[in-house]
Amino acid sequence: MIKTRFKWKLADAADPAAVKDVAAGTQVSPVVADLLVKRGYKTAAAARGFLKADPQAIHDPHLLHDMDKAVERIQAAIERGEQITIYGDYDADGITSTAVMYETLQAVGAKVNYYIPNRFKDGYGPNAAAYQRLIDEGTQLFITVDNGVSGKDVIDSVMAQGVDVVITDHHELPDNLPNAVAVVHPQYPGSDYPFAGLSGVGVAFKVAWALTDEFPAELLDLVAIGEIADVVSVADENRSLITMGLQELRQGLRPGLHALVEEAGLNEQQLTDQDIGFGIAPRLNALGRVADASLGVQLLTTLDDTKGHQLATQVEAANQQRRQLVDQVMAAASTQAEAAENQDQPVLVLLGHDWHQGILGIVASRIKEQTGKPTIVASTVGDSRVAKASGRSDDRFNFFTALDAHRDLMTAFGGHPAACGLSFAVDRLADLKKALREEAAKQNFDWEQPVPLILAGQLEPQVVSTRLFDDLQKLAPFGPGNEEPVFELHDIHPTNVKTMGKDNSHLKFMLPGKQADVAVVAFGWGANAQLFRSKGGQVDIAAKVAINEWHGQRQVQLMLVDARVRGTMILDERTAHLRPTHFQSAGEYIVYDERLRENVAPHVGADHALTPAAASQMDLAGKAVTLVDLPDSLASFKQLFQNDSGTPAVVRLLLANRHSAYLAGMPSRADFALVFKFLKRYSQIQWPGQRSAMSKYLKMNEERLNFVIQVFSEAGFVTIKHGVLNLQPTSGKTDLKQTTRYQQQLARYHTEKTLLYDDAATVTQWILQCLKMN
Repeated sequence: MIKTRFKWKLADAADPAAVKDVAAGTQVSPVVADLLVKRGYKTAAAARGFLKADPQAIHDPHLLHDMDKAVERIQAAIERGEQITIYGDYDADGITSTAVMYETLQAVGAKVNYYIPNRFKDGYGPNAAAYQRLIDEGTQLFITVDNGVSGKDVIDSVMAQGVDVVITDHHELPDNLPNAVAVVHPQYPGSDYPFAGLSGVGVAFKVAWALTDEFPAELLDLVAIGEIADVVSVADENRSLITMGLQELRQGLRPGLHALVEEAGLNEQQLTDQDIGFGIAPRLNALGRVADASLGVQLLTTLDDTKGHQLATQVEAANQQRRQLVDQVMAAASTQAEAAENQDQPVLVLLGHDWHQGILGIVASRIKEQTGKPTIVASTVGDSRVAKASGRSDDRFNFFTALDAHRDLMTAFGGHPAACGLSFAVDRLADLKKALREEAAKQNFDWEQPVPLILAGQLEPQVVSTRLFDDLQKLAPFGPGNEEPVFELHDIHPTNVKTMGKDNSHLKFMLPGKQADVAVVAFGWGANAQLFRSKGGQVDIAAKVAINEWHGQRQVQLMLVDARVRGTMILDERTAHLRPTHFQSAGEYIVYDERLRENVAPHVGADHALTPAAASQMDLAGKAVTLVDLPDSLASFKQLFQNDSGTPAVVRLLLANRHSAYLAGMPSRADFALVFKFLKRYSQIQWPGQRSAMSKYLKMNEERLNFVIQVFSEAGFVTIKHGVLNLQPTSGKTDLKQTTRYQQQLARYHTEKTLLYDDAATVTQWILQCLKMN
């Protein structure tokens, strides 16, 4: 049964006159014009302003808190020839931030190097040992990028040694900030900066701009990567920064990036924000997870083509290793997440041993998607009793607020409302879980309430085209503040439904289009393949319009976001041979044969292996119902649903049948006469010992012959005693078709004909009609 993952809400309708005006004034399709109006751009002029990346929308860097202090201290270091060390971070935002700052300082003649902390040795943010080592090696000024605000103890200690620190960061501000020379941050309390959504690389770019007193357009490609990777708001100035950055990326001027785009199989001239988010950023992030993130800075800053290709190959190898590690940890973490002890937990904390600590955030994100619960995935290594962890959430639960109040339970902590990194002693695990339960209650968090999904509008498959995709891309970049539109496709009719992936966990099917069928790709929906193949119920999907490029060919496709079913789905899984795999789905199992029911019960639970009588007394409305074997009659099938308040969500047909009345055939008057004549001629028939021989002699299959004898027996025509069959004298006429046995077989014959031997569409319509009548 398909359970919607989101709470669907169709966006309010747009003013038709405004849509017409915007479409005419911007030369976009009616679909895109409708979206622009719904998003507040209700005139052609307003829409044109949004569609065009405007450099004037990018704010003055000197408005950022402490920017002038930071520039003054950096310039002094350059003039005095001081050793400057950029202290970066190991994710894509941190890598690009480091590259931006490094290239800028090199360009203005600074004596500069950089340090990317090791995720495993140094952890997140300022590390005391790393700072001390760098000081001992001669560093006289530190500039942090994409980190620093949560490192008060370390940075205060560094400052106390007479070594200055300039912090540039964008992460959530703790109550107590480090005593640095400058804290450049877009959310600093009391700051006049008009936009709080810059990522780490955005802040580094602003420092580069202020330091050189020139707009560094050549760095915008790095800004686009870091901002997209960190999933920051794409509204306000970020829209212009990313849009202009994508234009810079398409030029392919950085040898390392050019080679990495090739490794990812992307079209460099048509790179989109999705290409960066799902192709480039994960590869850069993989370095910090399983390798050395400083390779990423080298890749981004090298001017040598050969070196660029070598580094891109190393990055791709790290990405492949990351994928394998995720698969391994995901299997163990999923089992733990579904364990009984976690069923009622609103926030999951999953702890493993020797789970690779570099990919915990990816696993946390996938478990969150799988369960709907905010998730922290933690791991200890070797003999350590301190676990490192990553958490992922969504708009319903703020991780930073929840954990910031319990820093005493952790040895390290930092992050955002939806993502965090932390370390904690294993013996504080129970306390951490308890604290998160309490914080969930404080935030009125209900994990069973799905996340809202705003649907931009309704689409017909016939309008989905590459032209529509290209038109929608005019609204990009997409992200928080400018979400990629998700459309509803109503009452779809999938064809050619296939599973994909080595474990069949993904799905692909086709929808009839105007010129050609449109493919729908559904990652993680493989288990629902039968539901999309089924007849009955009405299926609606929520999907994004995407493009598939392969060997220079561009083909539009839809990416499934969610699906829902109305009415009853009929799953045709009719089989002659039952297997354990048939009993893995949740729901009620109706079994007519008593012995078979005893065998089924251990697989599905005694409470769910139902007799027909028990099923007819239940309200099966909204439930998944499996008919394991064939009903005795069509009437008995109809009675199953007579007391329901509504229709089942799913009726799954296995309909196993050991002896077929339909294939044996109902005996004719001539068949009865033939057997009667034989019995008059031959007496003392060994039964069933001579049944096979008698069947061959009469040229009548054994099933039908056996049934004729059963009818004769009920009518008193024959007796069977001690294995001997004898004809009995009779008087008067007997209507054999009115015997109970004949009527039972006739009902069985019609049941098999209707439910077993008709095609799926006919069976579906018959069942739906029965449900409608009930």
